[in-house]
Amino acid sequence: MPNNQTNEDSKLIDRDREVDEILEESKYLLDQEKMELTAQKYRAKQPVAEIFSNADKKPRLENSNPLDVDKEQTVNENEISGDKTATTLQAELVLEGTDDDYPSPQNEILKETEKNTEQDKNEKSEEKQETALEENKSTEQTNSDEKTDTDSENEDDEEIVTLTPEYSEGTTFSQDILDDVDQFNDNETHIKSIHTIDIDITDDDTKPPKAPNEPQGNFDELFKTPEPDVKQHKKVIAKVPVYRKEGEQNALNVKAGKFSEVVGYEYEEYIKSKNPSVIAHVIKPETKRTVIVEEDDDEVEPLDFHSASEKIMSSLVGFFSKDASDDNDTPVKETEVVDDYMGEDDEKSIMQEINLNIKKLFGRTMLTGGLALVSIIITVLVRLFPQAICSAVFFAPVAYAVINFLLIGFSTFVNRVSIMSGLTPLTHFKGNSDTAVALAAVASVIQTVVSFFCLYGVTGFDINYYTVIVLVAFFANNLGKLLMVLRVKENFKFTAADGQRYAAKIYNNESVATQMMSGTAVEQPIIAYQHRTGFPSNFLKISYAPDPSEDLASKLAPATSIIAVVVALLYGIFFGSFSGAVNAFALVCAVCVPVSTLLAVNIPMYNLCKKLLPTGAMLSGYPSVKQFCDSTAVMIDANELFPADSVFLDGIKTFEDYNTDESLLCGIAILKEAKNPIAKVFEKVVDETEGDLPEVESVLYEDELGLVGWVNGERILVGNRELMTKYSVETPSIEYEDKYIQSGKQVTYVARAGRLIAMFVTHYIADSILMPELHRAEANGISILVHSTDCNITNDLICSLYNVFYRTVKVLPTGLGTVLKECKSTFEETSRAYLITNGKTSAFLKAVSGSVQIKRNISLSIVIQLISIVLGVLLTATLALYAGVGVLGTLEVLIYSMFWGVATLVAPLIHKT
Repeated sequence: MPNNQTNEDSKLIDRDREVDEILEESKYLLDQEKMELTAQKYRAKQPVAEIFSNADKKPRLENSNPLDVDKEQTVNENEISGDKTATTLQAELVLEGTDDDYPSPQNEILKETEKNTEQDKNEKSEEKQETALEENKSTEQTNSDEKTDTDSENEDDEEIVTLTPEYSEGTTFSQDILDDVDQFNDNETHIKSIHTIDIDITDDDTKPPKAPNEPQGNFDELFKTPEPDVKQHKKVIAKVPVYRKEGEQNALNVKAGKFSEVVGYEYEEYIKSKNPSVIAHVIKPETKRTVIVEEDDDEVEPLDFHSASEKIMSSLVGFFSKDASDDNDTPVKETEVVDDYMGEDDEKSIMQEINLNIKKLFGRTMLTGGLALVSIIITVLVRLFPQAICSAVFFAPVAYAVINFLLIGFSTFVNRVSIMSGLTPLTHFKGNSDTAVALAAVASVIQTVVSFFCLYGVTGFDINYYTVIVLVAFFANNLGKLLMVLRVKENFKFTAADGQRYAAKIYNNESVATQMMSGTAVEQPIIAYQHRTGFPSNFLKISYAPDPSEDLASKLAPATSIIAVVVALLYGIFFGSFSGAVNAFALVCAVCVPVSTLLAVNIPMYNLCKKLLPTGAMLSGYPSVKQFCDSTAVMIDANELFPADSVFLDGIKTFEDYNTDESLLCGIAILKEAKNPIAKVFEKVVDETEGDLPEVESVLYEDELGLVGWVNGERILVGNRELMTKYSVETPSIEYEDKYIQSGKQVTYVARAGRLIAMFVTHYIADSILMPELHRAEANGISILVHSTDCNITNDLICSLYNVFYRTVKVLPTGLGTVLKECKSTFEETSRAYLITNGKTSAFLKAVSGSVQIKRNISLSIVIQLISIVLGVLLTATLALYAGVGVLGTLEVLIYSMFWGVATLVAPLIHKT
């Protein structure tokens, strides 16, 4: 019996426990439902996918929901269907019982035209009045002198005539200018300025008589004035530039640009004439052609008034003359040299220059590539089938020499600019990327020329020409330069595009940087960050700056040149052969050419920039890589690490009913003011009540606890359980809280004036775009420093969500986080264009990681190229001096150079940047 009683008791206990669990589960589900409903009220509206009307995904034109039934539209009897014109609109007004007239578009246009015409007339009248006042002041002295003179014109001549071309019947024109000069066309003439001339004219009675036998030139006929009449005319001052009609005269109009020989002679005669009183007061105005061209947005080319014959003669005269004043009438357009990108005005000229360089380099690359291919084929055929070629072609050795001479000669002509730029610094015992190949080209030309004197009696291909190595090197150099210019073009498009730009920098306070990096796995505190900038400066300077290939060439080229000369001298002394010494010089110069140096730098740079530009980042050139290649950490804000689509609000649990809506708005205002990532889930509330959100007096973030702010004199707490406990706010039990955080969710409490108002249940996910960049940064030894005002974002949360090593990430404390915030919020008017982004953190991380990786790859390729040159010099010098130049054939040297060139290119491409 006791056992049966015990069993029954245990069953009752189990039954009660099951009932309690069911009740507790029901209560939990009810709370979940209430929290969901409350959260739905404040949650940000989720983006709704577009609803399509059919299977081909064409959007519907009317109903947003295809399940909605089209409702019959109510028809208004007084409504006029169809396209509504002015007449139908007037009819509608009549049907509605309105007597108003509907203005037609034509009437509106006429009224607008009349209004504009009246405004233009008023503006012109005001301008004319101002012009008249200025003319009155400037001609006051002239008018006082003219009042003493007798006027010779009739009253009919006093009328005001506008400046339109009118010529008397006796006027003749020089035939060669009728079609060229615009002043003689029957169009309205515009005058920019008016020149006044002060002339003291003697009376007719005191005019000196002309000598009876004095020869009279044609000047008086050309420039004589009509005899004055007795009656004087009244002086009239107009508001516009005017002229008064002169009497009829037989005038010959000549070119205004220059004095012809006839006019020049007559002018000299006029100077010699006996009228010093007139000449002393004449101010000869400068004769210029005035052309009025309407301003247009496009660039207007200067007008040329000269005929074809005059242009030819001017060119011939200018070729043999150094006088710059031969043609003062034709305006000379000065070409402005753009040193660097300074603004929108430089975009067009810079892009034109880049496109021109691309065309030149592309053509040069294609030509040198074709020449190199032909030379390689000939070299292989000569080496594999020497007997067959010699038997088929009697003069095969001579033809071989001529072909090599033509190939190297034409290649030298095509690359003459590179050769000159490479040989010029060699005179100062310096070098650049073109020095080695330029010296090898000169040596090959000398070798082929000298070989012509050694072909007598030669029946085989005994002379080894090393022109093929030079041609391959020219092709590689031109291709490397072409890739560089193509990279600059694409980067310039990104730099000149509209939109906010961010410039990357290195934090320069070493002591603070050391504190930030404490606890991470790095040694040197080199921290990169980005901030807003107004304009990226020094773009072209950074883009075309020297790279490691220039540094290598500047040191190796002078040394290898001396080695080549020394080997040639020793060969001539040991073997007593001048041609052999020249061959040895050409051999050493060819081996010392770093075939793939430019490609080893520009191919990785081009590929990296090509990957960065679509993501929103731009590296200008190798100085940019050098600037960020040693970075060990980057600064990131928590809002960048967890954007809007990475934070979710699962529910809101309300507790004490103390103006719940108002209290929640206070908490949302605190989150928004502190730029907390949780504030993004309340975008709906923020958008709807932007003007009604309470004003935040102050806010402070306490490390790993939460936010403490003041709104309307009341303290608002937004944080975790520890923050509530610190300020004596009662919270639910830990068991109750654990129900929500077991599934990876976070709990945030809101308290107002010491009372617990609500509990936010949220969860975070990793950003899919940012995650691979964090992994790439971790692989390159870059740590992540995070500034956050969210107590839920910790090192453990970031490492677990983004799957990175725990010492790779560090959430900074409040003091250091403020430093990070100030650095990222800085705005500069101009910043150097080392690394420019559009603000995306993923693009910034990708660029910094790529700089670290590409620096190692380029350094490896430079070391490989250096080893190939040193080893090649030792081998060729030793074999040439020991066994002669003949043991080193052209094909063997080509294979050696190509092997090391390919090795130099493959090494940087092994690791992905």
